[in-house]
Amino acid sequence: MLLKKNKIIARALEVSTRAHYNHHRKGDNRVPYIVHPFEVALILQKNNMSDQIIAAGLLHDTLEDTEITIEYLKEEFGEEIADLVLGVSEKLKNRSNTCWEIRKEHTITHLKKANIAIQCISCADKLSNIRSMIRNYDEIGDQLWNRFNRGVQKQKWYYANLVKSLDDLEGMEMYEQFKIAVDYLF
Repeated sequence: MLLKKNKIIARALEVSTRAHYNHHRKGDNRVPYIVHPFEVALILQKNNMSDQIIAAGLLHDTLEDTEITIEYLKEEFGEEIADLVLGVSEKLKNRSNTCWEIRKEHTITHLKKANIAIQCISCADKLSNIRSMIRNYDEIGDQLWNRFNRGVQKQKWYYANLVKSLDDLEGMEMYEQFKIAVDYLF
């Protein structure tokens, strides 16, 4: 079982659950947000990642979407995990006032140059996201695209470029599943 494997994973799950308390997936109030970081962690575990990478996967959205700080992550989990979480976060100054296209172009460029651990966490994150999108698309069809600030064509551009930027992971199960999911949805 994932939680019994290592205390750091259990602690990361606890911190992430508390940080994302009362958060829900975009456009779907039925699904508690913590389902997403947990799925990311399971994908990473299935792909034989280290406990530190799995813990970072559980915490990957805390810097962007919660009150958690990098200082807290360093104190609670150490430099390695904090650096991994920071590495998968959008590190743009004035992020909230930066347009979607610039933020996504930054992510694509960053991932091409990122180390393998950051690419793995990002791939697991994006695979979880697109799986959720597919489930929603299968349920509501083209209405899905109304949940996003940008429509289907911009989402297609973003995900196609994510596939290219993560191609160092070629041959890994999660990357192959990500490519298939992107092809299926778009």
